[in-house]
Amino acid sequence: MNSFNIAVLLTCFNRKEKTKVCLENLFAQELPENTKLSVFVCDDGSTDGTEEMLATAFPQVHVVKGNGKLFWGGGMRKAWNLAIEKQKNDFFLWLNDDTFLYEKALEDLFEDFTKLEKPGIISAACKRPGKDEISYGGLSNDGYILPNGSPQEVTYINGNLVLIPAIVVDEIGMISKSYTHYLGDYDYGLRAQKAGFSCYTTSTFLAECEINAIPYWGDPNQPLATRWKMAHDVKGLAIQEYIAFKKYHHGNLVGLKTWIDSYLKILFPHNYTRIRNFLKDN
Repeated sequence: MNSFNIAVLLTCFNRKEKTKVCLENLFAQELPENTKLSVFVCDDGSTDGTEEMLATAFPQVHVVKGNGKLFWGGGMRKAWNLAIEKQKNDFFLWLNDDTFLYEKALEDLFEDFTKLEKPGIISAACKRPGKDEISYGGLSNDGYILPNGSPQEVTYINGNLVLIPAIVVDEIGMISKSYTHYLGDYDYGLRAQKAGFSCYTTSTFLAECEINAIPYWGDPNQPLATRWKMAHDVKGLAIQEYIAFKKYHHGNLVGLKTWIDSYLKILFPHNYTRIRNFLKDN
């Protein structure tokens, strides 16, 4: 029987210890039958010894360097391109280096894949470390979908641990260049659905990952300069990318409303609700 090639994709920047534990955890996994795992990492200009650690502890890992400005989207694309250059892949597995797999996580993930009626994307449900609380996974418009023992269809996917069959990549390509750090995972899942593929979350929790909260850019207790910076920062709201996301997936009118609504909240946080309601009523 032919084996299946799984290309694991990571990007990292100055989180040497987390990256090391993540990869140790990954290589300790029992693999599904007839599968071969290859790992492709973008080290985006780390200065904390990550490069040396990867070379010493994980010589089997394929590493490509970044310039320190790729963030999640650019780093993942660079690792993805390397994986495609190196070999023919049957599956691509996104893995964040702060996501720590439970025992049998990969086996359980692929078992869920076999339960699907047709190939689709699966975003693994993750817990906060040491807590019985979901941190990442799959979402509907009402919030996170909790595991219930079977794969469940979702609208949005988080990129922490995601299984993507090659047929999806052949159809829609890689993560969009329109998104630097956030929203690339949401966008990818929505584009896949527009192309006829469904997205799911896993039957059970498969990993742990702490929540990386985005600074709240509409906080009225912060000065305008701080709110403005948080709204426009790549690791804040990234407002131009956010508006473009809304426009692309929900239409020009929603994009315009998002632009107006966001800047009202930035400029007038104390009176935001009153101004918004006034505009709606007039």
